[in-house]
Amino acid sequence: MPRAQQTTSAKSVQQVPDELPQPNVFSTHSDLYSSQADFLSHDVDEPVGKDVEGKDNPDQPPSDKLPLEARQKGTWWSMAAGVFLANMGVASLTFPYAMASMTWVGGIIAGGIAYFASFYTLYLMLDLHVVGDRRFNRYRELGEFAFGRVGRFLVAVVQYSMAVGINIAYTLLAGQAAKAFYDELCSYGSSCPPYGQSAWITTIGAIVLLLCFMPDMSSLNLTSALGTVTTIGYTAVIVGASIAAGLKQEKATGHHAEWNLDGRSHVAGILGAWAALGTLIYPYGTHIVALEMQAQIPEPSFRPAFVGSALGYGLAGVCLFITGFAGYWAFGADTSQTILFGSTVRTKAAMSGSIPGPRWVLALGDILVVASLLLQFQLFMMPTFDAIEGALRRHVKKVNAWMRYGCRIGFVVGITIVAISLPFFGDIIALIGALSAVPDAYIVPAWTYQRVRKPPKSDWRFWANWAIIYTGFLVMVLAAVAQLERRTLTGSHSALLTAH
Repeated sequence: MPRAQQTTSAKSVQQVPDELPQPNVFSTHSDLYSSQADFLSHDVDEPVGKDVEGKDNPDQPPSDKLPLEARQKGTWWSMAAGVFLANMGVASLTFPYAMASMTWVGGIIAGGIAYFASFYTLYLMLDLHVVGDRRFNRYRELGEFAFGRVGRFLVAVVQYSMAVGINIAYTLLAGQAAKAFYDELCSYGSSCPPYGQSAWITTIGAIVLLLCFMPDMSSLNLTSALGTVTTIGYTAVIVGASIAAGLKQEKATGHHAEWNLDGRSHVAGILGAWAALGTLIYPYGTHIVALEMQAQIPEPSFRPAFVGSALGYGLAGVCLFITGFAGYWAFGADTSQTILFGSTVRTKAAMSGSIPGPRWVLALGDILVVASLLLQFQLFMMPTFDAIEGALRRHVKKVNAWMRYGCRIGFVVGITIVAISLPFFGDIIALIGALSAVPDAYIVPAWTYQRVRKPPKSDWRFWANWAIIYTGFLVMVLAAVAQLERRTLTGSHSALLTAH
């Protein structure tokens, strides 16, 4: 196929060729797309800065100061750690609660479909990282490539709304975990002044302020590795303590927990099941940082990125489902929204559904959650910082370090204030999953692949992608409406109103 002359008109952004070759899973891409230059040339507001082989691109201004493109030191193991953390986050704490709203059959089926469908769409994202001689280091750039300027805007909205939402949720939960850890230490007889949840959220925000000065995405390799260790640690605490609690209940009462929805009305059961879909889908937020993580790997990047993603996804799946099954088996329909600490005074019988276990085990789990969250923040913050700094460079002639880090500080302060003002953690996770994770992890990747690769109707991916797109829209609407309606019926309170 002859090479067409490149053009930089905005119109060419939406001109997608009728056919593009379908890649092998372990292809290096360079041989497959070298003849597609006519599809690649278009203007972007933020420079890519590197061509597909990592050489300086003379047609783009240098972007070595932007966090996503400062260095390329990623490997398959850093990709695996990043994918694991992006999937896990705090999902181990909320997965049992989602199971409680859907019971065994619904939780296993819905959770399994969400897991495998999201891994498939992640593969699509990794495959679209390089098209022809163009390398897409940002999700929104790929959106513009497939759908034009409107696509860039819509992808940016869903990507950064989820990134910001996750950071807010992490701040809120880290504050809860820090408070629970403090309460556990004080329960040993020490005389400790009481501090409300808002004070602990503020403390977490102050620590995150120090971490936000990490320069670029490649500097997160060590924190991602440490975050993986702490996440596996608190997951093990949850599983072990849940099994111990379940066995203790069976020995004391002669029967296991109630695994049904008998205590709920018909309406409450339906709303709970649909809202739980948002909680089940929330963990699969890897897609909003997939291209950004792959951008840290030198070309050819597809094979190490795919291998790392498969390992990270596999480990995350094992942790998620084991935690969900153990927690639901132990506590049944009484499982709390965050299983490790559903109450500030967990030694009382009133904290039904939370792990009762020895205090030192609870304290260990709490501090591991805090450490894990602090190490995960930057994974979702760095792409946001990259966008903010890119916008600064477009509007300010010379951006210095004071301006860059001033914006980062302002961002962290903002999410901390919002976290203090928001209601319970489980509700935030369900809404994020419904409104942001569904389009980010399912709808946009499948739709983008349809636009760029144009698989024929004889290809199973054609039908799989459209099934994911339509099902994703349905789940997004129903899960969000159900969660909002359930919140309206049950009510919620801000941490500002429960500071003491």
